[in-house]
Amino acid sequence: MGTEKCPFCSQEIDAAASRCFFCGAELSEGSVHKRLEELHEQDARVARRTRSHIVIGIIVVIILVSIVFFYDTSGRKRVSVVDSSYRDSTVRLKAKVTYPGAKFVISNDDSFDWMNVKLEIVPEFTKDRFSLRVPNISAGETYTAAAVEFSKEDGTRFDPYKMKPMRFWILCDTSTKEKGSCQVGLK
Repeated sequence: MGTEKCPFCSQEIDAAASRCFFCGAELSEGSVHKRLEELHEQDARVARRTRSHIVIGIIVVIILVSIVFFYDTSGRKRVSVVDSSYRDSTVRLKAKVTYPGAKFVISNDDSFDWMNVKLEIVPEFTKDRFSLRVPNISAGETYTAAAVEFSKEDGTRFDPYKMKPMRFWILCDTSTKEKGSCQVGLK
């Protein structure tokens, strides 16, 4: 007679055995094929689960990289895409902007004045920027600007009846000679 290895647990067993003494697997030819197919299916399920975990991991990494890319370490939104002179902005402005219709109501909630203020509107479905320069908005003051006062560099005016504002930017100088900025999403 002799010994051979169990096809399931690789332990040495009697060659004439119909069942493995160590793992209890049945050793008839039909049951060996059936068991091998079950193991193959189990390996395939594990491989699919592993692939799905890898895909989920990649998605999480992409989301985290996006968050890090679009936000600096303090959690403030970067302003560098608006105006290159405000790239090194250090002051996040406290502002409230409402759009009740054909006008914008801007509140300076900071304890300092905003000087050399540039207000910008970015409408939906376009990359056009309509801007308005205001010399000063004092601390605690509310400033109201008609939507048609905003214009592009070529002189085209913002039309509140045909365009809907999506984002509103406030860019300014502060009394400490730092740049200030704030972006407000409008609904």
